[in-house]
Amino acid sequence: MLNYNLDSFESAGKFIKMCDKYKGRVEIDVICGRQNIDAYSMLGVHSLIGHIVSVDPLTTDEDLKREFAKDLENIK
Repeated sequence: MLNYNLDSFESAGKFIKMCDKYKGRVEIDVICGRQNIDAYSMLGVHSLIGHIVSVDPLTTDEDLKREFAKDLENIK
């Protein structure tokens, strides 16, 4: 799992935009405590602003996971 700091509306917007690139290819969960949110849900992601979340791209394709991790790192 990867970590991402949703510290502002701007960071949440960048995160959602980046995740949209993967829509249809991989399901992405955003986990904060016991909450498990779909990364494609704008309202769900915005509800987690102010938290450091875990991001889990649900795929067995290791190349896709590496690509996702690199993209996530680039938006920080």
